[in-house]
Amino acid sequence: MGILSMPFRGLVRVFEEIADRAEKEIFDDEAVKTELMELYARLEAGAVSEEDFAKREAELVERLEQIEEYKKGQASHAA
Repeated sequence: MGILSMPFRGLVRVFEEIADRAEKEIFDDEAVKTELMELYARLEAGAVSEEDFAKREAELVERLEQIEEYKKGQASHAA
């Protein structure tokens, strides 16, 4: 392989880096928490109906639960 495989290994490393960054972004609970706080503020301000609020809140809470489960799985793999 040698020199001919170098471009391929570099490309693989680029894809690994992209995947790592995407994973961090997907499983960023702070972004979900921020959106949830903004949703509560919009409800208090009357900018969103209670029905729309309840639907979106359920989605965000479910997402936080998914992130928590993912992080627990990652922690158990690391241990």
